[in-house]
Amino acid sequence: MTGAQALVHSLAAEGVEVVFGLPGVHAIPIYDTLYDYQEIRYIGVRHEQAAAYMADGYSRSTGRVGVCLTTTGPGAANTVTAMAEAYSSSVPVLQLCTQIHSSLVDRAKGALHDTKDQLGLFRAVTGWNKRIESVADVPNSIREAFDKMQTERPRPVQLEIPVDLLTFEADVELPQPPSYQRPGGDEALVRQATEWLRTSHAPIIWAGGGVITSQFTDELVELAELLQAPVLTTFMGKGAIPEDHPLSLGNWATAGDTRDILQEFLDNCDLMLALGSRFSALSTGEWALRLPERLIQIDIDPSEIGKNYPTAIGITGDIKKTVQAILAQLREAGTGERIPRAEEVTALRSVVYEILAATQGGRLQVVEAIREALSREAILVNDMTIVAYAASRHFRVYQPRTFLYPSGFGSLGFGFPAALGAKVAWPQRQVVAICGDGGFMMTCQELATAVQYEINLPVIIFNDHGYGALREIQDIEYSGRRIGVDLTEPDFVRFAEAFGATGIRVEQLNELGPALSKALSSPKPTLIEVVGPLIEFLSY
Repeated sequence: MTGAQALVHSLAAEGVEVVFGLPGVHAIPIYDTLYDYQEIRYIGVRHEQAAAYMADGYSRSTGRVGVCLTTTGPGAANTVTAMAEAYSSSVPVLQLCTQIHSSLVDRAKGALHDTKDQLGLFRAVTGWNKRIESVADVPNSIREAFDKMQTERPRPVQLEIPVDLLTFEADVELPQPPSYQRPGGDEALVRQATEWLRTSHAPIIWAGGGVITSQFTDELVELAELLQAPVLTTFMGKGAIPEDHPLSLGNWATAGDTRDILQEFLDNCDLMLALGSRFSALSTGEWALRLPERLIQIDIDPSEIGKNYPTAIGITGDIKKTVQAILAQLREAGTGERIPRAEEVTALRSVVYEILAATQGGRLQVVEAIREALSREAILVNDMTIVAYAASRHFRVYQPRTFLYPSGFGSLGFGFPAALGAKVAWPQRQVVAICGDGGFMMTCQELATAVQYEINLPVIIFNDHGYGALREIQDIEYSGRRIGVDLTEPDFVRFAEAFGATGIRVEQLNELGPALSKALSSPKPTLIEVVGPLIEFLSY
């Protein structure tokens, strides 16, 4: 095989079905191989950043590795922000890029697209990266990349291959992919944690993204019911338990208006079981929350144990394997008579809702209008914008991998292309993107990608003609001294129509749900622009 053929066949052997990318002169041999290999679908973007964001959205919504393909130098460098988002949010994205001729790498001789230490450029935003040194090494490099992404904490990986290797031929062995195994926790610590949980009288569960990554969501519900433990979720953990479950506390808790109520609740808990969470600043109110002293933290990444809060018991291991062992021991030993806590949780949620309705009424109603227009399994993909901030707390999520939010790196421009990646993965499901006008303009060119590949989904643009969240800070904290936050935008309805998509303008709250329902059944991508009175309705 040539190096390009080995690369494509190795991806197929790992079960890759979609590649997002943009061609370049050094990558043409790979594209020529993809032309003959119809088993892998290719989605061509208009900017490489979007290719990585689409791979990210594909991965978050499926749990599979998302793959993007770029050329050498500027093409590869254009993905750095998106790769950093995947790194911070623990998403397995494989970035495949080419490199100049192997005899010229790192010699600064001025070859086309020559980059000073391209490998080093990605080292800061990946969990692991490597330059492939021979055609025969291609399958092993792909195998090692997938092994790291599926057995360790999921992080993005970058592989680069010099252009000469793409056309060289060699004898290549394509072994069958193994069944990737994630490690379980220390047995002695598992027994100790089980005993603590068995004898606790008011435990609480803190569920992070690791619960979803390890596919532990069904067992999490069983564990919560067995212990009668309310479940708090983080931004990445939304969907770990259905948010209409009687023991679900959701992700409202650390919002400033309700933090004191949560703190009082936590003060009455005698134990916390934290699963797959790093206790980020967003989830803890800048680490202002006081957690129970008896804190059991379980995470596949040993560096997260005790990093932000001291742990009483810290266990390194896959959530599913480790907590399945705890569950088995709890079933065998029993948990004694438990006081039902569903009424307590319901009462707490009612108090919180009243506070939120009084302080965030407009934003809460918009989020609820979106929720009512969607099915339970619909996927909502968020950009960094005011309505998405509200959705991250108050949009009810019922299934894992149906709420995508760039909470790790906080990347503006994530929402629309990530939604396209999710829709490619789930063409029969409802997928909706929420964006502000500023964030949408960063990746708006991908509307052409959506039209070309018939990726038909609605994107809701809340158009306040600026970076609204930053404008609020300047108005409130800096006496209205605005600079850099007000934007001139196009007519978004005509903008959509120019690409061959559908444009709808909404001005009132009662128009939003019907417009979204119409867009969900459209045979074209639809841009819903929210303006006028409804935008004013969102202001504090």
